[in-house]
Amino acid sequence: MKMDKHTIKGVYAITPDEPDDQVLLRMVRDALDGGIQILQYRNKQLDFDSKLRQASKIKQLCDVKHIPFLINDDIEICRILDAFGVHLGANDDNLTTARKILGPAKCIGVSCYNQIERVRMVLDQGADYIALGAFFPTSTKPNAPRMTNEILQEVKKICPLPIVAIGGISKANAADLIKSGVDAIAVIQSIFSSDDIIQAVDDLNQLFKNH
Repeated sequence: MKMDKHTIKGVYAITPDEPDDQVLLRMVRDALDGGIQILQYRNKQLDFDSKLRQASKIKQLCDVKHIPFLINDDIEICRILDAFGVHLGANDDNLTTARKILGPAKCIGVSCYNQIERVRMVLDQGADYIALGAFFPTSTKPNAPRMTNEILQEVKKICPLPIVAIGGISKANAADLIKSGVDAIAVIQSIFSSDDIIQAVDDLNQLFKNH
């Protein structure tokens, strides 16, 4: 059954580039224990086999907690692992190809950056959610186009899908984004670089509860 709109909501964690499986799995366990609602596996450095190995182990942890697990960029890893879905950026395989390979039941999210025309395009192609950003400066993508609240409000007028905010999001700035009407906040550094990952996730969850 195809996911409904409300599946993509809340704290959406994205894994850091961590080559050590045990370190990464420990961080993921803490994030899951902290109460993340979604997890995306992302690694821009490892080879295919290493990514498949890491993603397979992480999926097992997510399955136990019944947390949706998505793969960044890689349709093939998503297919092999039967993951919840895939997230595509501007330079990745297109949505039509992904849907053809993965079928109608998989969740496909697409980065639309700050481009309203791209939002319209992926709506027509059958995306399940969109990601907008970067809302704030981010070390993960320092040259990412900047997103504004004005563009967000324009997107909300035309987009019935869940909207995920990304880019430099932290406990200090997430509340305003949530008030602006995003459905989920995608976070890497503020969770996985924290000394206390469980607490970091709980702090972000509280922002949604307080809204």
